[in-house]
Amino acid sequence: MQDKLTPRQSRAWGLCALSVPAAMALAGRGWLWVLAGSAAAGGIVLFLQTLQRRSGQSLLEQMARAFGQHGGRLLGAAVCLWLLLAASGAAAASQIAFEDDLGPLAPAVPLLLAALASRKGQAAAARVSGVLALCLALLYSIIALASLRHVQAAWCRPWGSAADAGLSLCLCLTPACLLFLDGDGQTPRPGWSALAAAVLPGVAALLCSACLSPAWTAQLPQPLYTLTKSLSVLSVMQRFELLLSTAQLLGLVSLLTLLVCAAARTAEVCLGAGWGEKREGVFCLLAFGVSFLTQRLPMAVWVVGAATFWGVIPILTQVIGNIKKNEK
Repeated sequence: MQDKLTPRQSRAWGLCALSVPAAMALAGRGWLWVLAGSAAAGGIVLFLQTLQRRSGQSLLEQMARAFGQHGGRLLGAAVCLWLLLAASGAAAASQIAFEDDLGPLAPAVPLLLAALASRKGQAAAARVSGVLALCLALLYSIIALASLRHVQAAWCRPWGSAADAGLSLCLCLTPACLLFLDGDGQTPRPGWSALAAAVLPGVAALLCSACLSPAWTAQLPQPLYTLTKSLSVLSVMQRFELLLSTAQLLGLVSLLTLLVCAAARTAEVCLGAGWGEKREGVFCLLAFGVSFLTQRLPMAVWVVGAATFWGVIPILTQVIGNIKKNEK
């Protein structure tokens, strides 16, 4: 069976990956600005998917057409380095998914799960993420429904700054990582998943500010986690923070699996198929080593990296590649 993704798998995988920045980085920002940024990011991803669907090639194949064989390989090597940095940062984020300090080996857990999920190829990894998508939908739905009775209308007013929109725009480009995998016209078409990707980050931010107040939300490092600690259903179902920690861990595994598969595919194209069959494990081992350094990197590094490698470079590659294709 070919190692290809179906449009449904791509949609589910993209939403799983998007849940990580939505829950862990954007929930404490102004909800209207977050919504504007995520909607703009969704539009960019749809634009890139449309261009790729018309070309019928993956982004890596388009790089060779747009920048030449050697230029495409150099750019692919830069992409590999960014994916390694992004994977190490995502693995390091597992430290804040739980209230207790899990120790320095905590990043190894999601990386190990991602390596196991991706070792049989991207199609198998996509099937795993399809299951995770259902689990995430259930867990976050329970948290959202339990939060509704705490909503205060006065706290739903817009707040924040344009910087929140910029942060949301860059981080919500995460599903564009799928462009390194998809090809042959298998990218998803606009539908409910595109609407969900545009709206859900803003909904998470709105729930936090509406239940905790905008002033308190802005001061908390993880407002969504603080919110879940105060939730209960009929004083029977409590400890919702365990549900959130589970959801965040599953989202991290899905995101890391996507980054590992994209890096493995990129390395295969840039370094050749003889690079090794265990490239996923090697990549995860390197990401674990780098994770000790990325914990102290400022948010600006992730913003610039996401904007460059999941926004600017894919757009230039697709536009230049399609222009050269039409010139032939």
